[in-house]
Amino acid sequence: MPKINIGDRKLFYSLAGSGKPTVILETGLGDTSASWAHVQDAVAQFTSVFVYDRAGIGQSDPAPTPRTCQNMVDDLSALLKAANILPPYILVGHSFGGLIARLFASQHVNDVTGMLLVDSAHEDRTAGFEKVLSNELIARNRAFLLDPSRNSEFVDRIPSEGQVRDAWHMFDFPLMVLVRGLPDKTDSVWPSAELQRVERELQDEFLKLSPKSSLFVAEQSGHWIQKDQPELVVDGIRKVMGL
Repeated sequence: MPKINIGDRKLFYSLAGSGKPTVILETGLGDTSASWAHVQDAVAQFTSVFVYDRAGIGQSDPAPTPRTCQNMVDDLSALLKAANILPPYILVGHSFGGLIARLFASQHVNDVTGMLLVDSAHEDRTAGFEKVLSNELIARNRAFLLDPSRNSEFVDRIPSEGQVRDAWHMFDFPLMVLVRGLPDKTDSVWPSAELQRVERELQDEFLKLSPKSSLFVAEQSGHWIQKDQPELVVDGIRKVMGL
């Protein structure tokens, strides 16, 4: 598996399969490319599929911190160029990776022909949560979000959400929203049910991103749908491709 220089550091990537479009698998926060193993193997049977480790994760070299979504999009752009992975692309983003996928698509709209959001984070989640949290929990949540050292990729979360919000773009390609069906475990401090309701409502908001959008609930999956029901992710990619 190769590592390639994107300027001041090397990033690990894996390319499997053949043909176009190339499916780009974008991980959630702190996850390595290994989280997509089952999906990559299956997708490689019908098209090219690309997965990588972001800077400082897995086998990739670290980068200056704190990081934002824009830094990550810039890295992905440089990596695709260095590895000569040419468009068109279909973007698949899990959790925080959905923000990266959307920002990339907004800035490379002519290169992207479809998108699958897998239980993706939404840029308005913080604001939505604060509508149902007590003042004490709002303060605790903000302290966490405002301190990049408290997440595994040293991401500056609030500016990252703002970057995606400012780049909001109506797409004209097929977009599928895949949502977990199983709830999180209840918590004695945080209002789990209310927070999950907010997140579910925000998943519906993704349907506004394209007139060619659809939503599907993975009934037997938690947040990591690509591990719990990888076949649904693969089916979603096929549908986005029109297969």
